[in-house]
Amino acid sequence: DCREILLPTMTDQLKHHLERQEDLEACCQLLSNILEVLYKKDVGPTQRHVQIIMEKLLRTVNRTVISMGRDSELIV
Repeated sequence: DCREILLPTMTDQLKHHLERQEDLEACCQLLSNILEVLYKKDVGPTQRHVQIIMEKLLRTVNRTVISMGRDSELIV
């Protein structure tokens, strides 16, 4: 139930910061943590939540990575 409330807010905030290229390391860590939790088997249904993340953030994440270039420390 908490994800229904928190996920849209968190993805909106992540998008805001990624578009402005603010706190990129913290954004990467937060998105990574969210996806790790959603990947676990014992957290209930997650398909809808992953879909929300994809719809809201995929384009923004792609643009951010492209603009960072290959020399960035955040790109592994």
